[in-house]
Amino acid sequence: MLTPSKLTLFAATIALLALCASPALASSRSASSPALASAASSSPAAAAPTRVPDAAASATCVAQILRNGKLVALTTLTYRYKFVRIKGSKNFKKIIVRVKVSVRVSCAKQCVAVVKKRGKYVNVYSIKTIKVKLKKRGRIVTAKRRGRVYKFADCKTLPSPQELGTPVKITVLPGSSALLDFGSFQRQASVSGTLRGFVPGKIQLRSDIQINLTSGSLSLGQTPVFIDDACNNQVSASIRTGSPTTVSLDPTRQSTSTLLASGTVTAIAYTAIHLPLELRNEDTGCDKPYITTGYSNFTQTFFLRGRVGAGGLTKLTLTSPPDTLDVIACLAPGIPTQPCGGFQIPLPILVSTNLTVSVDLSGKG
Repeated sequence: MLTPSKLTLFAATIALLALCASPALASSRSASSPALASAASSSPAAAAPTRVPDAAASATCVAQILRNGKLVALTTLTYRYKFVRIKGSKNFKKIIVRVKVSVRVSCAKQCVAVVKKRGKYVNVYSIKTIKVKLKKRGRIVTAKRRGRVYKFADCKTLPSPQELGTPVKITVLPGSSALLDFGSFQRQASVSGTLRGFVPGKIQLRSDIQINLTSGSLSLGQTPVFIDDACNNQVSASIRTGSPTTVSLDPTRQSTSTLLASGTVTAIAYTAIHLPLELRNEDTGCDKPYITTGYSNFTQTFFLRGRVGAGGLTKLTLTSPPDTLDVIACLAPGIPTQPCGGFQIPLPILVSTNLTVSVDLSGKG
């Protein structure tokens, strides 16, 4: 049991230990005792911490180089030793093989710099004396040779893929249509408009050509949806599609079209559809303007296919099979160019397309 005198002594001991641990006291002790300070600085534990190199600064990535409008890995050929099993034996022998390896550079400057000459982008390099691996008398030796030394830069400084590629224009020709199948009846809507994109790099004849679609919009002609003869026995639409009804490329996804060397053409188009409607005000609206609604917005993916015929790419037919389209119909009055501001209902229908297009690969479209 602690007596008052022992308790007082214990408290004094705690206070003394706290004072010794004080930073101010520690600094004064170092200043008053040079020998002690010198010993502390020479101690390995008290030495300044070794600086660890920044991982991001020291990281390396596979170098990228621009070839035919595309960034591909920069590679080089070198020699390496390889052990192969001797036929009919369990023993191995060492041989020299030539291998292709990727060039690694700093991730901060990963791409070979380019410069525009005569309207084309070319890689920047200089000819210098470099060390290379050579095969000599059954051994791999290092020698000095003249070779290319590329200049590297941040990949963000390179031109955009569109600028590097060949521009493409796709025009939907008259007579193109979309078939809307409601089950008990069908409607046909005319389609018109233009899409644009590019072919990465130069167009290689007699090889597959991929077109990256980047912009453009198609328009659907005004189409009656529900019709009746309530207006003095005259057939008219009680509900019809509004204007403008547009089908644009979905900017969040990459739509593409591929022209195969065999003549087959395929396309996958991710679209965003803006659909306003026009409503007749029941029987009392027969002789009055239709009530317009705001547009509803929904997406659809179209898979199209065709084959180059006698018309070539100037008159190419592309079709898509029937596919369910989950239409959202706006029934609230509004401005056709503004989003729907009221009641909407789902209306699933089957949609197929029959498009005649002209594909311009000249780069002038």
